Amino acid sequence: MNFTTLMLALGGVGLLLLGMQLITEGLKNAAGSHLHSFLERTTQTRIRAAATGFGITALVQSSGAVIVTTLGFTNAGILSLRQAAWVVFGSNLGTTMKAWLVALVGLNLNVELFALPIIGIGMFANLLFHKGRWSHVGMALAGFGALFLGLGVMRDAFGDVAAWLPMEQLSTAGIAGIFVAVFAGAILTALMQSSSASMAIIVTASVTGVFTPLLGAALVIGANLGSTSTSLLAAIGATANAKRLALIHVTEKIFTGTIALVLLVPMAWLISLFAGGEGRANISMGLAFFHTFFNVLSLFLMAFMANPLIRFVERRIKQPVLSSEKARYLDDTVLEVPSMGVAAMHSELKRVFKQLLARGRQLASLEPSLGSEETYINTEVLLSTIDTFAAKLGQNNISGVSEAFINLTLVSQKLSELRNHLHELRDFGDQALNKALTDEIRAVAETLFASGQLKALSFSERDQLIKQFKQLRHLQREVLIDAVKENGLPPGLATRQLQILSVLEECLKRVVLIGDIIYPEIIESQDELLAATS
Repeated sequence: MNFTTLMLALGGVGLLLLGMQLITEGLKNAAGSHLHSFLERTTQTRIRAAATGFGITALVQSSGAVIVTTLGFTNAGILSLRQAAWVVFGSNLGTTMKAWLVALVGLNLNVELFALPIIGIGMFANLLFHKGRWSHVGMALAGFGALFLGLGVMRDAFGDVAAWLPMEQLSTAGIAGIFVAVFAGAILTALMQSSSASMAIIVTASVTGVFTPLLGAALVIGANLGSTSTSLLAAIGATANAKRLALIHVTEKIFTGTIALVLLVPMAWLISLFAGGEGRANISMGLAFFHTFFNVLSLFLMAFMANPLIRFVERRIKQPVLSSEKARYLDDTVLEVPSMGVAAMHSELKRVFKQLLARGRQLASLEPSLGSEETYINTEVLLSTIDTFAAKLGQNNISGVSEAFINLTLVSQKLSELRNHLHELRDFGDQALNKALTDEIRAVAETLFASGQLKALSFSERDQLIKQFKQLRHLQREVLIDAVKENGLPPGLATRQLQILSVLEECLKRVVLIGDIIYPEIIESQDELLAATS
Protein backbone atom coordinates (compact mmCIF):
# COMPACT_ATOMS: atom_id res chain seq x y z
CA MET A 1 0.00 0.00 0.00
CA ASN A 2 1.67 3.24 -1.11
CA PHE A 3 1.54 6.72 0.39
CA THR A 4 -0.99 7.98 -2.16
CA THR A 5 -3.46 5.22 -1.32
CA LEU A 6 -3.08 5.95 2.37
CA MET A 7 -3.78 9.66 1.82
CA LEU A 8 -6.81 8.81 -0.32
CA ALA A 9 -8.17 6.56 2.41
CA LEU A 10 -7.69 9.25 5.08
CA GLY A 11 -9.28 11.85 2.83
CA GLY A 12 -12.25 9.59 2.14
CA VAL A 13 -12.81 8.98 5.86
CA GLY A 14 -12.53 12.72 6.47
CA LEU A 15 -15.12 13.53 3.79
CA LEU A 16 -17.43 10.86 5.21
CA LEU A 17 -17.23 12.28 8.74
CA LEU A 18 -17.54 15.85 7.48
CA GLY A 19 -20.64 14.94 5.51
CA MET A 20 -22.24 13.25 8.51
CA GLN A 21 -21.51 16.23 10.74
CA LEU A 22 -23.00 18.66 8.21
CA ILE A 23 -26.11 16.49 7.87
CA THR A 24 -26.58 16.22 11.63
CA GLU A 25 -26.00 19.89 12.42
CA GLY A 26 -27.97 21.11 9.41
CA LEU A 27 -31.07 19.05 10.13
CA LYS A 28 -30.89 19.68 13.89
CA ASN A 29 -30.70 23.44 13.36
CA ALA A 30 -33.44 23.31 10.72
CA ALA A 31 -35.72 21.54 13.20
CA GLY A 32 -34.89 24.06 15.93
CA SER A 33 -37.30 24.24 18.86
CA HIS A 34 -39.84 22.08 17.00
CA LEU A 35 -37.77 18.94 17.57
CA HIS A 36 -38.84 18.45 21.19
CA SER A 37 -42.55 18.90 20.43
CA PHE A 38 -42.18 16.41 17.56
CA LEU A 39 -40.63 13.86 19.91
CA GLU A 40 -43.38 14.41 22.45
CA ARG A 41 -46.06 13.63 19.87
CA THR A 42 -44.31 10.65 18.32
CA THR A 43 -43.04 8.71 21.35
CA GLN A 44 -46.27 7.94 23.20
CA THR A 45 -46.07 4.18 22.51
CA ARG A 46 -43.17 1.75 22.14
CA ILE A 47 -43.76 1.25 18.42
CA ARG A 48 -44.03 4.97 17.70
CA ALA A 49 -40.94 5.75 19.78
CA ALA A 50 -38.91 3.07 17.97
CA ALA A 51 -40.19 4.27 14.59
CA THR A 52 -39.20 7.84 15.51
CA GLY A 53 -35.69 6.76 16.49
CA PHE A 54 -35.38 4.78 13.26
CA GLY A 55 -36.61 7.64 11.07
CA ILE A 56 -34.47 10.38 12.63
CA THR A 57 -31.32 8.23 12.55
CA ALA A 58 -31.91 7.17 8.95
CA LEU A 59 -32.27 10.85 8.07
CA VAL A 60 -29.37 12.40 10.01
CA GLN A 61 -27.12 9.35 9.49
CA SER A 62 -25.78 9.42 13.04
CA SER A 63 -27.09 7.22 15.84
CA GLY A 64 -24.56 8.85 18.19
CA ALA A 65 -26.07 12.28 17.65
CA VAL A 66 -29.59 10.91 18.12
CA ILE A 67 -28.63 9.06 21.31
CA VAL A 68 -26.87 12.09 22.83
CA THR A 69 -29.84 14.30 21.92
CA THR A 70 -32.21 11.73 23.43
CA LEU A 71 -30.13 11.78 26.61
CA GLY A 72 -30.66 15.52 26.72
CA PHE A 73 -34.42 15.25 26.26
CA THR A 74 -34.57 12.66 29.03
CA ASN A 75 -32.60 14.88 31.40
CA ALA A 76 -34.84 17.82 30.58
CA GLY A 77 -37.90 15.79 31.53
CA ILE A 78 -39.34 15.96 28.01
CA LEU A 79 -39.05 12.19 27.50
CA SER A 80 -39.49 9.50 30.13
CA LEU A 81 -36.80 6.85 30.48
CA ARG A 82 -39.05 4.29 28.75
CA GLN A 83 -39.74 6.60 25.82
CA ALA A 84 -36.04 7.40 25.46
CA ALA A 85 -35.07 3.72 25.62
CA TRP A 86 -37.33 2.86 22.69
CA VAL A 87 -36.06 5.84 20.69
CA VAL A 88 -32.55 4.41 21.19
CA PHE A 89 -33.66 0.90 20.19
CA GLY A 90 -35.20 2.30 17.00
CA SER A 91 -32.12 4.44 16.40
CA ASN A 92 -29.99 1.29 16.32
CA LEU A 93 -32.10 -0.03 13.45
CA GLY A 94 -31.83 3.34 11.71
CA THR A 95 -28.06 2.90 11.38
CA THR A 96 -28.67 0.01 8.96
CA MET A 97 -29.79 2.46 6.26
CA LYS A 98 -26.21 3.63 5.80
CA ALA A 99 -25.00 0.09 5.08
CA TRP A 100 -27.79 -0.49 2.52
CA LEU A 101 -27.15 2.93 1.00
CA VAL A 102 -23.49 2.08 0.50
CA ALA A 103 -24.15 -1.46 -0.73
CA LEU A 104 -26.96 -0.61 -3.15
CA VAL A 105 -26.10 2.89 -4.33
CA GLY A 106 -22.80 4.29 -3.19
CA LEU A 107 -20.62 1.56 -4.64
CA ASN A 108 -22.48 0.91 -7.89
CA LEU A 109 -22.66 4.39 -9.37
CA ASN A 110 -20.32 7.10 -10.55
CA VAL A 111 -20.45 8.89 -7.23
CA GLU A 112 -18.83 12.10 -8.40
CA LEU A 113 -21.50 12.49 -11.08
CA PHE A 114 -24.19 13.37 -8.52
CA ALA A 115 -22.20 14.06 -5.30
CA LEU A 116 -20.49 17.18 -6.58
CA PRO A 117 -23.70 18.82 -7.91
CA ILE A 118 -25.42 18.06 -4.58
CA ILE A 119 -22.61 19.82 -2.72
CA GLY A 120 -22.91 22.80 -5.07
CA ILE A 121 -26.69 23.07 -4.74
CA GLY A 122 -26.52 22.72 -0.96
CA MET A 123 -23.88 25.40 -0.49
CA PHE A 124 -25.63 27.72 -2.94
CA ALA A 125 -28.83 27.39 -0.86
CA ASN A 126 -26.84 28.01 2.32
CA LEU A 127 -25.32 31.21 0.91
CA LEU A 128 -28.49 32.39 -0.80
CA PHE A 129 -30.74 32.18 2.26
CA HIS A 130 -27.85 32.95 4.65
CA LYS A 131 -30.08 32.63 7.73
CA GLY A 132 -33.17 30.64 8.48
CA ARG A 133 -34.32 27.07 8.05
CA TRP A 134 -33.49 26.74 4.34
CA SER A 135 -29.91 27.75 5.02
CA HIS A 136 -29.57 24.79 7.39
CA VAL A 137 -31.33 22.48 4.91
CA GLY A 138 -28.78 23.55 2.29
CA MET A 139 -25.95 22.70 4.68
CA ALA A 140 -27.45 19.25 5.28
CA LEU A 141 -27.78 18.71 1.51
CA ALA A 142 -24.12 19.61 1.04
CA GLY A 143 -23.37 17.10 3.80
CA PHE A 144 -25.08 14.32 1.82
CA GLY A 145 -22.92 15.21 -1.17
CA ALA A 146 -19.73 15.15 0.92
CA LEU A 147 -20.77 11.82 2.40
CA PHE A 148 -21.20 10.18 -1.03
CA LEU A 149 -17.99 11.75 -2.29
CA GLY A 150 -16.14 10.31 0.69
CA LEU A 151 -17.57 6.86 -0.05
CA GLY A 152 -16.31 7.09 -3.63
CA VAL A 153 -12.82 8.11 -2.51
CA MET A 154 -12.69 5.29 0.04
CA ARG A 155 -13.84 2.75 -2.56
CA ASP A 156 -10.96 3.75 -4.83
CA ALA A 157 -8.46 3.76 -1.96
CA PHE A 158 -9.44 0.30 -0.69
CA GLY A 159 -8.76 -1.32 -4.07
CA ASP A 160 -5.45 -2.86 -2.96
CA VAL A 161 -6.18 -3.15 0.75
CA ALA A 162 -6.24 -6.95 0.63
CA ALA A 163 -2.53 -6.99 -0.12
CA TRP A 164 -1.46 -5.64 3.28
CA LEU A 165 -4.22 -6.52 5.78
CA PRO A 166 -3.49 -9.83 7.64
CA MET A 167 -6.85 -11.34 6.78
CA GLU A 168 -5.47 -14.78 5.92
CA GLN A 169 -3.98 -15.10 9.40
CA LEU A 170 -7.22 -13.95 11.05
CA SER A 171 -9.25 -16.35 8.91
CA THR A 172 -7.19 -19.33 10.10
CA ALA A 173 -6.99 -18.17 13.73
CA GLY A 174 -10.39 -19.63 14.61
CA ILE A 175 -12.23 -18.18 17.60
CA ALA A 176 -9.30 -15.91 18.47
CA GLY A 177 -9.43 -14.34 15.00
CA ILE A 178 -13.18 -13.74 15.36
CA PHE A 179 -12.71 -11.94 18.68
CA VAL A 180 -9.89 -9.85 17.21
CA ALA A 181 -12.24 -8.80 14.38
CA VAL A 182 -14.99 -7.94 16.91
CA PHE A 183 -12.50 -5.87 18.88
CA ALA A 184 -11.27 -4.12 15.71
CA GLY A 185 -14.84 -3.22 14.72
CA ALA A 186 -15.57 -1.87 18.20
CA ILE A 187 -12.39 0.23 18.26
CA LEU A 188 -13.13 1.62 14.80
CA THR A 189 -16.60 2.78 15.91
CA ALA A 190 -15.31 4.14 19.22
CA LEU A 191 -12.62 6.18 17.46
CA MET A 192 -15.03 7.56 14.88
CA GLN A 193 -17.89 7.97 17.39
CA SER A 194 -20.29 6.70 14.74
CA SER A 195 -21.37 3.16 13.94
CA SER A 196 -22.85 4.44 10.66
CA ALA A 197 -19.42 5.73 9.61
CA SER A 198 -17.61 2.56 10.65
CA MET A 199 -20.21 0.42 8.84
CA ALA A 200 -19.74 2.53 5.72
CA ILE A 201 -15.99 1.85 5.87
CA ILE A 202 -16.47 -1.88 6.50
CA VAL A 203 -19.00 -2.28 3.69
CA THR A 204 -16.88 -0.16 1.32
CA ALA A 205 -13.81 -2.28 2.06
CA SER A 206 -15.81 -5.48 1.64
CA VAL A 207 -16.51 -4.72 -2.01
CA THR A 208 -12.84 -5.48 -2.78
CA GLY A 209 -13.16 -8.98 -1.34
CA VAL A 210 -10.85 -8.20 1.59
CA PHE A 211 -13.06 -9.96 4.16
CA THR A 212 -14.33 -13.49 4.39
CA PRO A 213 -18.03 -13.64 5.38
CA LEU A 214 -17.10 -14.80 8.88
CA LEU A 215 -14.68 -11.94 9.53
CA GLY A 216 -17.03 -9.43 7.96
CA ALA A 217 -19.85 -10.49 10.27
CA ALA A 218 -17.52 -10.29 13.29
CA LEU A 219 -16.53 -6.74 12.30
CA VAL A 220 -20.22 -5.80 12.07
CA ILE A 221 -20.86 -7.13 15.58
CA GLY A 222 -17.87 -5.16 16.85
CA ALA A 223 -19.07 -1.99 15.13
CA ASN A 224 -22.44 -2.32 16.86
CA LEU A 225 -20.82 -2.91 20.26
CA GLY A 226 -18.55 0.10 19.73
CA SER A 227 -21.55 2.39 19.30
CA THR A 228 -22.06 2.25 23.07
CA SER A 229 -18.94 4.38 23.52
CA THR A 230 -20.91 7.50 22.55
CA SER A 231 -23.52 7.05 25.27
CA LEU A 232 -20.86 6.04 27.83
CA LEU A 233 -18.84 9.19 27.16
CA ALA A 234 -21.97 11.36 27.28
CA ALA A 235 -22.92 9.79 30.63
CA ILE A 236 -19.62 10.69 32.34
CA GLY A 237 -20.42 13.29 34.99
CA ALA A 238 -24.01 13.44 33.73
CA THR A 239 -27.30 13.12 35.57
CA ALA A 240 -28.87 9.88 36.78
CA ASN A 241 -31.18 9.71 33.77
CA ALA A 242 -28.25 9.92 31.35
CA LYS A 243 -26.43 7.14 33.20
CA ARG A 244 -29.57 5.00 33.21
CA LEU A 245 -30.07 5.34 29.46
CA ALA A 246 -26.37 4.66 28.80
CA LEU A 247 -26.55 1.47 30.89
CA ILE A 248 -29.68 0.36 29.00
CA HIS A 249 -27.90 0.94 25.69
CA VAL A 250 -24.77 -0.97 26.75
CA THR A 251 -26.73 -3.90 28.22
CA GLU A 252 -28.90 -4.19 25.12
CA LYS A 253 -25.88 -4.20 22.78
CA ILE A 254 -23.88 -6.72 24.83
CA PHE A 255 -26.82 -9.11 25.13
CA THR A 256 -27.68 -8.90 21.42
CA GLY A 257 -24.00 -9.14 20.44
CA THR A 258 -23.59 -12.33 22.47
CA ILE A 259 -26.54 -13.94 20.69
CA ALA A 260 -25.21 -12.78 17.31
CA LEU A 261 -21.84 -14.40 18.05
CA VAL A 262 -23.60 -17.67 18.85
CA LEU A 263 -25.37 -17.46 15.47
CA LEU A 264 -22.25 -16.25 13.65
CA VAL A 265 -21.51 -19.37 11.60
CA PRO A 266 -24.99 -19.81 10.05
CA MET A 267 -25.20 -16.04 9.46
CA ALA A 268 -21.82 -16.09 7.71
CA TRP A 269 -23.19 -18.79 5.41
CA LEU A 270 -26.15 -16.51 4.53
CA ILE A 271 -23.73 -13.67 3.82
CA SER A 272 -21.81 -15.89 1.41
CA LEU A 273 -25.09 -16.70 -0.39
CA PHE A 274 -25.59 -12.96 -1.00
CA ALA A 275 -22.03 -12.83 -2.40
CA GLY A 276 -22.60 -15.78 -4.72
CA GLY A 277 -20.35 -18.32 -3.04
CA GLU A 278 -17.69 -18.98 -0.45
CA GLY A 279 -14.36 -17.22 -0.06
CA ARG A 280 -13.47 -13.62 -0.74
CA ALA A 281 -16.03 -11.85 -2.81
CA ASN A 282 -18.08 -8.70 -2.84
CA ILE A 283 -20.02 -9.36 0.37
CA SER A 284 -21.29 -5.80 0.85
CA MET A 285 -24.93 -6.87 0.36
CA GLY A 286 -24.49 -9.74 2.79
CA LEU A 287 -22.96 -7.49 5.45
CA ALA A 288 -25.79 -4.99 5.05
CA PHE A 289 -28.26 -7.85 5.53
CA PHE A 290 -26.41 -9.14 8.63
CA HIS A 291 -26.26 -5.64 10.12
CA THR A 292 -30.01 -5.31 9.65
CA PHE A 293 -30.62 -8.76 11.13
CA PHE A 294 -28.52 -7.88 14.17
CA ASN A 295 -30.56 -4.78 14.96
CA VAL A 296 -33.95 -6.35 14.13
CA LEU A 297 -33.01 -9.14 16.55
CA SER A 298 -32.23 -6.47 19.15
CA LEU A 299 -35.65 -4.87 18.72
CA PHE A 300 -37.37 -8.25 18.97
CA LEU A 301 -35.54 -9.14 22.18
CA MET A 302 -36.22 -5.74 23.74
CA ALA A 303 -39.95 -6.21 23.16
CA PHE A 304 -39.76 -8.83 25.93
CA MET A 305 -36.84 -7.52 28.00
CA ALA A 306 -37.20 -3.73 27.96
CA ASN A 307 -39.40 -3.35 31.04
CA PRO A 308 -37.32 -5.66 33.29
CA LEU A 309 -34.16 -3.96 32.02
CA ILE A 310 -35.53 -0.48 32.77
CA ARG A 311 -36.61 -1.55 36.26
CA PHE A 312 -33.14 -3.01 36.84
CA VAL A 313 -31.28 0.19 35.92
CA GLU A 314 -33.71 2.32 37.94
CA ARG A 315 -32.86 0.22 41.00
CA ARG A 316 -29.13 0.36 40.28
CA ILE A 317 -28.89 4.09 39.55
CA LYS A 318 -30.89 6.25 41.94
CA GLN A 319 -32.07 9.81 41.39
CA PRO A 320 -30.71 12.38 43.87
CA VAL A 321 -33.05 12.87 46.81
CA LEU A 322 -35.24 15.97 46.65
CA SER A 323 -33.13 17.83 49.21
CA SER A 324 -29.86 17.03 47.46
CA GLU A 325 -27.85 19.80 45.86
CA LYS A 326 -27.14 17.54 42.87
CA ALA A 327 -28.96 18.52 39.68
CA ARG A 328 -31.48 16.01 38.34
CA TYR A 329 -31.96 17.52 34.89
CA LEU A 330 -28.89 19.61 34.06
CA ASP A 331 -25.77 18.44 32.27
CA ASP A 332 -23.92 19.15 29.03
CA THR A 333 -26.18 16.91 26.93
CA VAL A 334 -29.12 19.33 27.25
CA LEU A 335 -26.97 22.22 26.03
CA GLU A 336 -26.97 20.72 22.53
CA VAL A 337 -30.45 22.08 21.75
CA PRO A 338 -31.49 25.40 23.41
CA SER A 339 -35.12 24.31 23.84
CA MET A 340 -33.87 21.25 25.75
CA GLY A 341 -31.76 23.47 27.98
CA VAL A 342 -34.71 25.76 28.72
CA ALA A 343 -36.96 22.79 29.56
CA ALA A 344 -34.28 21.28 31.83
CA MET A 345 -33.76 24.64 33.55
CA HIS A 346 -37.54 24.91 34.10
CA SER A 347 -37.68 21.44 35.67
CA GLU A 348 -34.76 22.15 38.00
CA LEU A 349 -36.17 25.54 39.08
CA LYS A 350 -39.54 23.92 39.76
CA ARG A 351 -37.78 21.44 42.01
CA VAL A 352 -36.22 24.29 44.02
CA PHE A 353 -39.55 26.14 44.12
CA LYS A 354 -41.33 23.14 45.64
CA GLN A 355 -38.68 22.90 48.37
CA LEU A 356 -39.07 26.56 49.28
CA LEU A 357 -42.88 26.35 49.20
CA ALA A 358 -42.71 23.47 51.66
CA ARG A 359 -40.50 25.55 53.94
CA GLY A 360 -42.85 28.53 53.70
CA ARG A 361 -45.88 26.35 54.44
CA GLN A 362 -44.15 24.98 57.53
CA LEU A 363 -43.37 28.49 58.79
CA ALA A 364 -46.85 29.86 58.12
CA SER A 365 -48.70 26.97 59.72
CA LEU A 366 -46.15 26.23 62.45
CA GLU A 367 -46.12 22.56 61.48
CA PRO A 368 -43.27 20.33 62.64
CA SER A 369 -40.06 21.09 60.76
CA LEU A 370 -39.90 19.67 57.23
CA GLY A 371 -36.13 19.82 57.11
CA SER A 372 -32.98 21.07 58.76
CA GLU A 373 -30.46 23.75 57.90
CA GLU A 374 -29.10 21.31 55.31
CA THR A 375 -32.22 21.90 53.21
CA TYR A 376 -31.31 25.55 52.87
CA ILE A 377 -27.68 24.77 52.10
CA ASN A 378 -28.66 22.33 49.37
CA THR A 379 -31.07 24.84 47.87
CA GLU A 380 -28.39 27.50 47.78
CA VAL A 381 -25.91 25.17 46.06
CA LEU A 382 -28.55 23.98 43.60
CA LEU A 383 -29.44 27.56 42.66
CA SER A 384 -25.75 28.24 42.07
CA THR A 385 -25.57 25.17 39.81
CA ILE A 386 -28.60 26.43 37.86
CA ASP A 387 -27.02 29.87 37.44
CA THR A 388 -23.81 28.30 36.13
CA PHE A 389 -25.82 26.22 33.66
CA ALA A 390 -27.80 29.30 32.58
CA ALA A 391 -24.54 31.14 31.86
CA LYS A 392 -23.42 28.30 29.56
CA LEU A 393 -26.81 28.09 27.87
CA GLY A 394 -26.85 31.84 27.28
CA GLN A 395 -23.68 31.55 25.20
CA ASN A 396 -25.56 29.50 22.59
CA ASN A 397 -27.91 30.78 19.92
CA ILE A 398 -31.17 30.91 21.90
CA SER A 399 -33.13 33.15 19.54
CA GLY A 400 -36.05 30.72 19.41
CA VAL A 401 -36.42 30.49 23.19
CA SER A 402 -34.87 33.78 24.33
CA GLU A 403 -37.96 35.12 26.10
CA ALA A 404 -38.48 31.86 28.01
CA PHE A 405 -34.79 31.84 28.96
CA ILE A 406 -34.92 35.42 30.25
CA ASN A 407 -38.01 34.69 32.36
CA LEU A 408 -36.44 31.56 33.85
CA THR A 409 -33.34 33.58 34.69
CA LEU A 410 -35.64 35.99 36.53
CA VAL A 411 -37.19 33.03 38.36
CA SER A 412 -33.74 31.96 39.56
CA GLN A 413 -33.12 35.43 40.95
CA LYS A 414 -36.53 35.59 42.67
CA LEU A 415 -36.02 32.12 44.16
CA SER A 416 -32.82 33.35 45.79
CA GLU A 417 -34.72 36.33 47.19
CA LEU A 418 -37.55 34.07 48.41
CA ARG A 419 -35.04 31.82 50.12
CA ASN A 420 -33.48 34.80 51.93
CA HIS A 421 -36.88 36.11 53.07
CA LEU A 422 -37.80 32.66 54.41
CA HIS A 423 -34.55 32.75 56.37
CA GLU A 424 -35.69 36.05 57.88
CA LEU A 425 -39.05 34.59 58.87
CA ARG A 426 -37.43 31.58 60.48
CA ASP A 427 -35.09 33.81 62.49
CA PHE A 428 -38.06 35.56 64.13
CA GLY A 429 -38.89 32.30 65.88
CA ASP A 430 -42.09 30.25 66.20
CA GLN A 431 -43.43 32.23 69.14
CA ALA A 432 -43.18 35.57 67.34
CA LEU A 433 -44.71 34.13 64.17
CA ASN A 434 -47.61 32.69 66.13
CA LYS A 435 -48.41 36.07 67.67
CA ALA A 436 -48.06 38.02 64.41
CA LEU A 437 -50.20 35.82 62.16
CA THR A 438 -53.97 35.93 62.50
CA ASP A 439 -56.07 33.00 61.33
CA GLU A 440 -57.11 34.91 58.16
CA ILE A 441 -53.52 35.88 57.29
CA ARG A 442 -52.36 32.34 57.97
CA ALA A 443 -55.06 30.89 55.66
CA VAL A 444 -53.98 33.10 52.73
CA ALA A 445 -50.30 32.24 53.26
CA GLU A 446 -50.97 28.51 53.52
CA THR A 447 -52.95 28.58 50.26
CA LEU A 448 -50.17 30.30 48.29
CA PHE A 449 -47.45 28.15 49.87
CA ALA A 450 -49.26 24.93 48.89
CA SER A 451 -47.81 23.82 45.55
CA GLY A 452 -50.90 21.94 44.40
CA GLN A 453 -53.30 24.76 45.29
CA LEU A 454 -51.06 27.41 43.74
CA LYS A 455 -50.86 25.43 40.51
CA ALA A 456 -54.67 25.12 40.36
CA LEU A 457 -55.25 28.86 40.83
CA SER A 458 -55.68 31.16 37.84
CA PHE A 459 -53.53 34.27 37.47
CA SER A 460 -56.38 36.50 38.63
CA GLU A 461 -57.05 34.31 41.68
CA ARG A 462 -53.41 34.52 42.70
CA ASP A 463 -53.44 38.30 42.37
CA GLN A 464 -56.66 38.48 44.36
CA LEU A 465 -55.06 36.56 47.24
CA ILE A 466 -52.15 39.03 47.30
CA LYS A 467 -54.62 41.93 47.46
CA GLN A 468 -56.48 40.16 50.24
CA PHE A 469 -53.24 39.70 52.18
CA LYS A 470 -52.44 43.43 51.85
CA GLN A 471 -55.88 44.35 53.19
CA LEU A 472 -55.45 41.96 56.12
CA ARG A 473 -52.00 43.37 56.86
CA HIS A 474 -53.36 46.93 56.89
CA LEU A 475 -56.19 45.90 59.22
CA GLN A 476 -53.72 44.17 61.54
CA ARG A 477 -51.52 47.29 61.49
CA GLU A 478 -54.47 49.36 62.73
CA VAL A 479 -55.15 46.81 65.45
CA LEU A 480 -51.52 46.92 66.60
CA ILE A 481 -51.41 50.74 66.58
CA ASP A 482 -54.54 50.89 68.70
CA ALA A 483 -53.07 48.38 71.13
CA VAL A 484 -49.91 50.49 71.48
CA LYS A 485 -51.98 53.68 72.06
CA GLU A 486 -53.91 51.97 74.82
CA ASN A 487 -50.65 50.81 76.42
CA GLY A 488 -51.73 47.23 75.93
CA LEU A 489 -48.76 46.33 73.70
CA PRO A 490 -45.10 47.44 73.87
CA PRO A 491 -44.08 49.44 70.74
CA GLY A 492 -41.10 47.17 70.13
CA LEU A 493 -43.28 44.07 70.02
CA ALA A 494 -45.78 45.75 67.66
CA THR A 495 -42.95 46.80 65.35
CA ARG A 496 -41.62 43.24 65.32
CA GLN A 497 -45.01 41.83 64.36
CA LEU A 498 -45.35 44.39 61.54
CA GLN A 499 -41.89 43.39 60.29
CA ILE A 500 -42.99 39.75 60.19
CA LEU A 501 -46.07 40.63 58.16
CA SER A 502 -43.99 42.76 55.78
CA VAL A 503 -41.44 39.98 55.19
CA LEU A 504 -44.23 37.44 54.71
CA GLU A 505 -45.86 39.71 52.13
CA GLU A 506 -42.57 39.94 50.23
CA CYS A 507 -42.39 36.15 50.28
CA LEU A 508 -45.90 35.78 48.89
CA LYS A 509 -45.31 38.38 46.16
CA ARG A 510 -42.34 36.36 44.93
CA VAL A 511 -44.30 33.11 45.19
CA VAL A 512 -46.96 34.52 42.86
CA LEU A 513 -44.42 36.00 40.43
CA ILE A 514 -42.51 32.71 40.26
CA GLY A 515 -45.73 30.69 40.10
CA ASP A 516 -46.97 32.65 37.09
CA ILE A 517 -43.90 31.40 35.18
CA ILE A 518 -43.41 27.94 36.68
CA TYR A 519 -47.14 27.15 36.86
CA PRO A 520 -48.92 28.83 33.93
CA GLU A 521 -52.70 28.47 33.84
CA ILE A 522 -52.75 25.88 31.03
CA ILE A 523 -49.84 23.76 29.86
CA GLU A 524 -50.58 21.09 27.30
CA SER A 525 -47.20 20.92 25.61
CA GLN A 526 -43.68 22.19 25.90
CA ASP A 527 -44.41 24.68 23.10
CA GLU A 528 -47.12 26.25 25.29
CA LEU A 529 -44.65 26.36 28.18
CA LEU A 530 -42.33 28.51 26.11
CA ALA A 531 -45.23 30.72 25.04
CA ALA A 532 -46.52 31.04 28.59
CA THR A 533 -43.15 32.27 29.88
CA SER A 534 -42.97 35.04 27.29
